[in-house]
Amino acid sequence: MIMKVLLVFSILLSLIFIGIGVDQYIESKAVLEQQSTPVKIAVSTTPLSAPFIIAEKLSLFEKYNVLVNLYPTRGGHQCFKMLMNGDVDLATSSESVVMFNSFLRSDFSVLASFAESDNDLKVLSLESSSISEPHLLKGKSVGMVKSSASEYFIYAYMIITGNNTVDFNHVYMEPKDLGPALLSGEVDAISVWEPFGYQLNKEYGEQIRQFNTKGTHNLSFNLIAKKSLFANSLKQYVNVLAAISEAETFITSYPDETKVMVSDYLKIPMSELEWGWDDYIFRLSLSNVLLSNLQTQARWAIASGAVNKQGMPDFRLLIDSQALDILEHADKAL
Repeated sequence: MIMKVLLVFSILLSLIFIGIGVDQYIESKAVLEQQSTPVKIAVSTTPLSAPFIIAEKLSLFEKYNVLVNLYPTRGGHQCFKMLMNGDVDLATSSESVVMFNSFLRSDFSVLASFAESDNDLKVLSLESSSISEPHLLKGKSVGMVKSSASEYFIYAYMIITGNNTVDFNHVYMEPKDLGPALLSGEVDAISVWEPFGYQLNKEYGEQIRQFNTKGTHNLSFNLIAKKSLFANSLKQYVNVLAAISEAETFITSYPDETKVMVSDYLKIPMSELEWGWDDYIFRLSLSNVLLSNLQTQARWAIASGAVNKQGMPDFRLLIDSQALDILEHADKAL
């Protein structure tokens, strides 16, 4: 009996020491117990999803009174599909996935951007081929992931290098199949995101040629929700963003500890994680930069025939800042 009393006393002292009051702790536990249905989030298995990984590892979702189940998924395009199929409540994806799907439907919203990179996507070919410059892709087969940042990126690269009139064959496949397709000669080049680029370089080294694409496109990773769930889930979404915000503060303050946790969660070696880590920027935002980027990509999609529709979607209707606004106002009030 004495040992139990001492244990409870020790727990309470620890909570007070780290700045969590007993009343707040009891209230938090009560809220979590009442919330029987967790928020299900499809999270792309990329280091760009680090804020969600850290929030789970540090129990930050629980701290902000929201139960969350993460569903690791290969690619933002698949995360989006899970959201639309009703398998999850929220999904992470690039802005290109948002753009492509905006031509098909308008029943979803972007809650916030949480990560950026200008070097996450790569264009790769084989050293043994004659393809060393973008203009040499003329008439060649290029592997890419349909309706994703991978598809947009190869075109953005060709435009920036002055090769937008160069015609090549589009070969659509899943991201995990791009590397094997390149190595087997099924395609002549691929447009792929990390960590697949690193994995090819690591395993096949000098056989892989990497085009100079850094700075071609500033990819953003975003949190997406279904509009039909928004009204009843707004408070939970605010709490999810609060946890993500604190996770991003931790990432900035403790990069070494962060990389260990992300490497463990994604089951990738530290060397693979560090390959592109310095290119990542983790911050919550929802600015006109995202809107402009979506509009630019949509104009390209229409002009290139990547989509069959001619009308430009109104992206202002797909960006919902309510949850982020509430969070920011709450932070300012503290």
